[in-house]
Amino acid sequence: MPVFGGNGSNGMEVHAIDGGAFQFSAVRPEDLGAAEYTLVTIVTDVTGSVSGFEKVLRDAVIDAVRACGKSPRADNLLVRFVTFNDKIKEVHGFKTLRQIDPQKDYKKFTCNGGTALYDAAKESISATNEYAKVLTQNDFDVNGIVFIITDGEDNMSKYNRADIANAIQQVKRDEGLESLLVILIGVNADACSQWLNEFYQEAGLSQYVDIRDFDATKGAKLAEFISKSASMQSKSLGTGGASQPLTF
Repeated sequence: MPVFGGNGSNGMEVHAIDGGAFQFSAVRPEDLGAAEYTLVTIVTDVTGSVSGFEKVLRDAVIDAVRACGKSPRADNLLVRFVTFNDKIKEVHGFKTLRQIDPQKDYKKFTCNGGTALYDAAKESISATNEYAKVLTQNDFDVNGIVFIITDGEDNMSKYNRADIANAIQQVKRDEGLESLLVILIGVNADACSQWLNEFYQEAGLSQYVDIRDFDATKGAKLAEFISKSASMQSKSLGTGGASQPLTF
């Protein structure tokens, strides 16, 4: 069960996962107004190699969250934003879109350090699963989608590909989520695209999107891809399965 360290002033509570190795925050179930929710997690690489296109990447995340707010399913989305280099940083936990001002909340990316990609993937899947169990116990219907955006190969994680695959299998065993999509997105990852594709296959992820020559135009397209994928996954709630992955 999660450890609750709630902050009454902002309506969020803190949960511990993986034996206390990680923590995440989320809005209290009693503060939610809908009967069903899709948990949307955006995980973004801010390692040293991202320097040079960090503004395009930040703009894409901001635009994606704004677009989610215009979705017909906006009131049924809870969004969490995480960045990682050799460490994982929760910019904010699972919140309603009304609680998020991405232009204000998503500060300029500071890019340095190594790539703890596996740790970020494992943490995000486990956090989604843990919060889904909390919501399910409170009679909400829940599914999830995780977007992992990176340009490089893991070189800092304590977890491995098998651990990611096991985390996904744990989601199925726990039955808190009706379905979960985990989408790996490679941006400007020419040198690592084969390695990322192998990670996608061996970890049992839902989709790998390889975006070459990442620029503002493709950043806008990425924002649209994220928002539409989140909306489609939310629309699939109640069907017993996940939405079909969209093409980029």
